Amino acid sequence: APGVCSFRTLLDCQRILALAKPGAPVAVLGGGLLGLEAARGLASRGNRVTVVHPVEHLMERQLDPGASRVLAGALGGLGIEFRLGVHAARYLPGDGLKLADGSHVPADLVVVSAGVRPETTLAEASGLIVDNGIVVDDCLRSNDFRVHAIGDCARHCGTMAGLVQPAWEQCAVLADLLAGTNPAARYTGTPVVTRLKARDIDLSALGDVHVEPDNTDAEVLCLTDPTRGRYAKLVLRADKVVGAIMLGVPDAAASVAALFTRGVAAPADRLALMLGRALPHESTQAASPALLPSSAMVCRCNTVTKGKLVDAWRAGARDADALAGATRASTGCGGCRDTVCGIVDWLRGADPPATSAA
Repeated sequence: APGVCSFRTLLDCQRILALAKPGAPVAVLGGGLLGLEAARGLASRGNRVTVVHPVEHLMERQLDPGASRVLAGALGGLGIEFRLGVHAARYLPGDGLKLADGSHVPADLVVVSAGVRPETTLAEASGLIVDNGIVVDDCLRSNDFRVHAIGDCARHCGTMAGLVQPAWEQCAVLADLLAGTNPAARYTGTPVVTRLKARDIDLSALGDVHVEPDNTDAEVLCLTDPTRGRYAKLVLRADKVVGAIMLGVPDAAASVAALFTRGVAAPADRLALMLGRALPHESTQAASPALLPSSAMVCRCNTVTKGKLVDAWRAGARDADALAGATRASTGCGGCRDTVCGIVDWLRGADPPATSAA
């Protein structure tokens, strides 16, 4: 319909920018990652933005209700309004958006970011087992071993990828299997670290966050500071971080993400870790390019390890932009750019020992 845009591709972005007149009201359907990123971008351009989300809290897949409330408050301070727990019912150009509860949201433009569902009609008709996506094993095979599935259409161990990093890792495994270069290759899941890419908001979520503090099988710690837009939650099992939400605490987020991805023990002082004041021995090592293992993942969007960056450096890519061109590191969300620059500084200062890509 006129005045309604999806938000998935670069062309969608260009169309939204062309239609979003300065100061005009815009409704964003969907309070997930992409919806909030679109809302923040439009608000920063001066549009009056209202996010309509059918669930009672934002980013329900990545956040618990407490984190959602703090995030909504932080975004509200940036000029974004929210209508949660209600569905959109109708949009008429010039008349705005009508919601299922009968209320009205002013909108000259509606941006739709309500997620995607895999088209599985052909798969089902072909006799493949489907559970929202095509069910696959560790070899990424369906129940018909001649058919493989990866990315957003695949369901592995009850989980849909939803992000680019798992898809890249699935691609690598499947390529090894199909080409015969590594017949033992298997996909066992991806420890995903999700980042909200919205200006003035620093939010990372990782692992299993939907665990209550009274859960006897896990250690759960929460810190909330809504006035300053800060919320931190740690979920630990056997002293290891298995889930976390880090909102407004960027120093802590870096340390926690390192502990999560490397699977090492967290420091005993959990509060210091949540506040970004604890640098455990393993995390300190992870922060130093010289001590990072070759297999350390630097760019999750494009699965670029430290070893691949070192190899590209030795092949002639001698600055961050050249490394990005050679490996695609930092060309996705951009969150690893500082790490890539740190590795460049280290490489300039010393010729590292032989390191092979992992």
